[in-house]
Amino acid sequence: MKKYLYILSFCFLQYTLSGFAQNKQTSMSDTIKLPEATVLAERPFVQRKADRMIVSIEHSKLLKARSLSNILSLIPGVSYDDEGSVTIMGNGIRIYENGRMVKLSGTQLKRYLSSLRGNDIKSLEILPQATAEYDAEGGTGILVINRQKKHDYGLSGYGGSEYERKSKNSFSEFTGLTYSWGNFALYANMMLGRSESLSKIAESDYGRNITVNSISESTDKSLYYMPKLGFDFYISPKQYLGIEWSGNYAKDYANDCWVHSTITDNSPYPTSIKSYAPYTLRPNTNDVTLNYEWKTDTLGSKLNIIADYARKREHDLYEYENKYTLGISSDSIISKSQPSFERIDVYSAQVDFEKYFNHHQFTLGAKCVYAGIDYISKLYLGNTTLGGILSEEIDQRDDFNYFEQRYAIYGMYRYTSRSWGVQMGLRNEYTEWNTQQRVKTQLQNSRSDNNIFPSFFVKKNMGQGNALSLSYTQSINRPSYQMVNPFVFHLSETSYKEGNPYLKGELLYNAALQFVLKSRYIFSLSALFIDRKINEVYEQVGDKQTRYTLKNEGNSKRLALYMEIPFTWGMWNCRNNAELSQSLYQNSAKRIHDFGVVLSSFNRFRLSKQLTAMANLRYIRHYKQLYLVQKTDYFGVDIEGDYSCLKDKLNINFGVKDLLNSRGKNQQIFRNNNFEHHSDFNFVSRKFFVSVTFNFSAGLKQASQHDKTHSNGEEKERM
Repeated sequence: MKKYLYILSFCFLQYTLSGFAQNKQTSMSDTIKLPEATVLAERPFVQRKADRMIVSIEHSKLLKARSLSNILSLIPGVSYDDEGSVTIMGNGIRIYENGRMVKLSGTQLKRYLSSLRGNDIKSLEILPQATAEYDAEGGTGILVINRQKKHDYGLSGYGGSEYERKSKNSFSEFTGLTYSWGNFALYANMMLGRSESLSKIAESDYGRNITVNSISESTDKSLYYMPKLGFDFYISPKQYLGIEWSGNYAKDYANDCWVHSTITDNSPYPTSIKSYAPYTLRPNTNDVTLNYEWKTDTLGSKLNIIADYARKREHDLYEYENKYTLGISSDSIISKSQPSFERIDVYSAQVDFEKYFNHHQFTLGAKCVYAGIDYISKLYLGNTTLGGILSEEIDQRDDFNYFEQRYAIYGMYRYTSRSWGVQMGLRNEYTEWNTQQRVKTQLQNSRSDNNIFPSFFVKKNMGQGNALSLSYTQSINRPSYQMVNPFVFHLSETSYKEGNPYLKGELLYNAALQFVLKSRYIFSLSALFIDRKINEVYEQVGDKQTRYTLKNEGNSKRLALYMEIPFTWGMWNCRNNAELSQSLYQNSAKRIHDFGVVLSSFNRFRLSKQLTAMANLRYIRHYKQLYLVQKTDYFGVDIEGDYSCLKDKLNINFGVKDLLNSRGKNQQIFRNNNFEHHSDFNFVSRKFFVSVTFNFSAGLKQASQHDKTHSNGEEKERM
């Protein structure tokens, strides 16, 4: 198998290398080369620095009318799977937007990325490895979203709608307004939507003298809205004050969810359990950010202060009606109700001072964070067969409290010249946290930790668009607040998940060597070592129960080769990426080797001044892990078009994502000694969509521009 993958990768590379010869046909109108930058037709303006790549959105007509989720799939080195997962050159990332870290994942992150429009974004900064100025927590890469702050006097804005069709219909409406006068600017954004989908999951557990088979079918519905309101005040040419509030509200529920489980053991007759389990989720999140900036001289030196408060409230309700058929005996119906409430509050403040001396830059900063979480859950149980009412099971109650405080100081030095770019940074983080489960076992745990995270970047410009860079960083992946909650949460009558209060953060060590040829072709060799690796573990507990939990077990090593080879030929603009990786996962008991492949080809065709067509291909060979022994490979095809008219005020984006429905049919197998857990997913991932955006303005006159610094708040991601 490995031999064929190597052959496939080689053929892919041979094909893309043909672009070198074809590029000789590119005219000056297609490519404009600038120092440290390249502008390509139908591609974003890209500027490469020692530690990051900056992509201009405001200068691209193609990108301005799109959602951020669509923009990401067009950026070199960035991968977005349309399900809320974003990577940079194969690495996990943190997302910063306008002075705050985006603490969302999965469906909520997908909605957030769809709510941001290119009209509101000035540029994106892509960091494959985080520098010392950013929190050490959460993945190795950074995506910084810089909001458009080039205000015009008067009113400007946009409005639009998006329709999606998977198994069911989904709709969303979005609008954005900006009104500026003098030194003031007020802006507001709103997105609201409704989605519905069908899914089917088949699960099998093979343990000691027992087999459990379960089939679940559910209809997921959601109604959500995401408002944002901000105020910019330019106190003077050197001082700026900004305030922004954003919210995320939703009512999500799994309606008509049926689960049929069959337990086969040493008894002469199997046990059958039929469950009806509707689920209701009502989360709401509010975030307020204050940003102050003072430019202290004409070289760019500045003082920046960021204060942030994030609040999350979430109400959950699981209801079960379980019909038991035990062998040949009569049926018994057991009803359950499990309401829960989660409250999270995070306070953070950060101050940075940057000082410039011609080619030299010094940065000093400090940050403090206070975070608290309270989680309350109850279980009510009753035997409907006997005509009883639901009563609380005191032993199943959960009252969990988590408190964390973290203090960080950091410093950086940068040197920039025509030939060299050097950056060195050092960050120290001291963390204290306390967990307490006030019911059940009265578990209490207090810990503290102090970590130092160095970072180093060096880049050598060799002329004619050629550059060589070397980098090294250290970071940490701390467990989320939910991961350390020891509460037992029942997924079904035969399985449950349980948090681990003793879980420690993963320590990451990342080094990379990158070569850029002619400002276009990228070749990168990276090495990643993870200590105290957090692994998903499925295991048999008792005779008929499967437990899902997380454990620090062993470490992992990964060596990856990344290549990006674009070319342009007439109206055809193509970008091809290949990533080949060799991984090793090990603990005291076993070693797992695996070879991974990711191939992608992004193709754009400029059919006319108004119409652009795109065809994107992607193949992923999913790698194994310590307990994950199999995961279905993925081959995806996306086709879309982009049409603009009315002097680019009206934009229509349409197409289909995952044409082959590859993501909707996949299998995962986890193995732990003699126990196996199989999951087969069956849902419609093929998505037909159309998005319409209209831009408008009134009484405009160009005004000033101001940029905010990077975000504050690593801990929101762990919410």
